[in-house]
Amino acid sequence: MILPRHESDLSGSAILHASATVGEMFITHKSYTNDFTQSWHEHERASIDFVLQGGGIGTYGNREVRSSPGRVEFFRDGLRHNFKSSGKGIRSMHVVIPRSVLENSEGMHTVVVEELRHTQAVGLAASILNELSTPDRSSNLVMESLTFELLDEVCTAAQQRKRRAGWLGVVRDAIHASCERSLPLSELAEVAGVSRGHLVRGFRASMGMTPGEYHRRIRLNRASEMLACGDGSIARIASAMGFVDQAHFSNAFKKYSGITPGAFRRVVSER
Repeated sequence: MILPRHESDLSGSAILHASATVGEMFITHKSYTNDFTQSWHEHERASIDFVLQGGGIGTYGNREVRSSPGRVEFFRDGLRHNFKSSGKGIRSMHVVIPRSVLENSEGMHTVVVEELRHTQAVGLAASILNELSTPDRSSNLVMESLTFELLDEVCTAAQQRKRRAGWLGVVRDAIHASCERSLPLSELAEVAGVSRGHLVRGFRASMGMTPGEYHRRIRLNRASEMLACGDGSIARIASAMGFVDQAHFSNAFKKYSGITPGAFRRVVSER
C-alpha cells in the first residue's frame, strides 16, 4: 500500500511504526530524527497530533506552538506553517482528517489551531494509539469512534477559549499558577473582584465545571506530562502533584482520562 504523504518540504528522516486507514481518516505512529525540519507549506487535510517523545517548535499562521510530550494538537487544513524538531527529534501519532469530516462536525468550521493538555483528550489519544499498536477486528470502529470524541474535545476547547474574557481569564490564569498548592475560593474571588457565588456560577457556565474541578484537572494535566517524559515513578508523581497516595492519584487519573497512569505510561513509552 502506498502511504499518503503528510509531510512536505522536509529534511531529516522518519520511521513509520504503525499505520491504519480508519473510515475517512488515516492514522500513523512515526518517529522523526533530531534534524527533522519542515519549511513553509500547507496540508490539504487537517490533523490531530499526539506528541509522545521529544518535541519541537512550529509557527502556524501567526501562532507559535511548542510541542512537548503528552500534548494533543489540532491543526486546520490549508494552514501555512513550518516546524523544527528539538535536539531529541520527535515521536508522535497523527490522525489525518479530510475536510469532509470537519464540514460534518458541528462547531469545527471555525477552529484553526488548538492545543490540548487536559486528561480527557490525552486519554482518548492514548487509547487510539493503543488500538493502532495492538489491533483486532474491532479496532477500526474503536479508533474512529475515539477520533470523533477527540474532535468534540477540540471543539469544546475552542469554544471555552473564546469565552475566557474578563475576570474568567484572570481566574483561570490564577488556577494555572497555583496548581502545586491548595487554593481557597476566597483568594480567587478576591483576584477576580467578584463574589464567591458569582465566581462559581460564571465559571461553571463558561468552563462546564467548578474552579476546584478545574484546579484538579490542571494538576492531572501536569501529571500526564510528567508520565510522558518519564519524570520519576508514579508514586513520586502522585506526591509531587499533591495526591494522598498512588491509589488516590490513579483513581483520579482514570476518572478523567479513562486509563490508569501505568497504562498511559506504557502507551506512550517506546514500542
